[in-house]
Amino acid sequence: MLKPPNDHRSGLRWAFASVIGSAGFVIPWKMASAHGSAATNTLILLTAAACLTTFLTIYQQKSLPSFNRFDLRIALALAAFTLFGNLASANAIALLSPALLTVFQRSEIVIIALLAWPLLGERIDRRFWLGAAIALAGLILIQGDFSRQDARTSGMAWAGASAFCFASMSVLTRKTIHQINPISVNALRLWLAVALWFVWNGFPDELQEISGTQLTYASLAAFFGPFMARLCLMMSAKTLEARITALATLAAPPVTLVLGVLFLADFPSAREIQGSLIMLIGIAIPMLSFAAAGTRARSAGTSHERDAAVPRRDGRPYRDGIPSSEPDKPFESSPPTPRESPREPRKD
Repeated sequence: MLKPPNDHRSGLRWAFASVIGSAGFVIPWKMASAHGSAATNTLILLTAAACLTTFLTIYQQKSLPSFNRFDLRIALALAAFTLFGNLASANAIALLSPALLTVFQRSEIVIIALLAWPLLGERIDRRFWLGAAIALAGLILIQGDFSRQDARTSGMAWAGASAFCFASMSVLTRKTIHQINPISVNALRLWLAVALWFVWNGFPDELQEISGTQLTYASLAAFFGPFMARLCLMMSAKTLEARITALATLAAPPVTLVLGVLFLADFPSAREIQGSLIMLIGIAIPMLSFAAAGTRARSAGTSHERDAAVPRRDGRPYRDGIPSSEPDKPFESSPPTPRESPREPRKD
């Protein structure tokens, strides 16, 4: 059943609001990197995101969430990916421009498809490999602008590690989505990620040196990224197909580029822009093929329902929604059951 146009427009508005959140996340995330270490910024980000998500969960459910053992195991695995993904992102943003980091984060879509192939059994067509090859060519073009000693080369490695962690989290969520409560588990994974941070880093002295500026920028990043962007994506998923939502997120790098120029006076080189555009084209190719396949499937389903409901003029029947070449047999009605004639009164 096709959704009303107003629902699609609402879904698109939520999807592009998520784009604004993703772009808004990277700017204060970059500013926070100038006021503290990547580890401390990650702790502030996770704690602020956990608080915001917990308040939203309690507001929606009108009570404290409950969990079972399976929820705890899944949340713990998601928390590990969350922690290391954000640590890698914090190290990457300190070395890369916001727009370039956003491009690398979009490569998460390609990694998800690669991981879902063996783990979820999702098929990969030739268009995917074509898009992946084009995206790799864009990556090589960007990397050619850096020397081996350039710190941005390390930033690209950190960005790739971050994309891998978040892609793994998405595949695990997709595999267990029908066995967990996503809203409650999402809040739990953030608090477990905070606990894992202390297991990994201990209690360093730099926690006592957190400045108000660092706290403000990292908290703003938490609001725009893990909270606003994810919430808007969840709202768009109610009225918009996931593939279209993911396709709309490709608008994040251009928006981030504009915000980076306005707030940070960050101007990427021509080679970085060219390579980023090539990467985005490569990422868009498999997504467009998925969207086209979904459109064909919906059209086929709609025509099937229409054909089943409307009789054909040539008298040929529909079989499973497909017109049959055999004409209808004439209507054969069973002969009427003869009625018993009323019995005449018995003559004695």
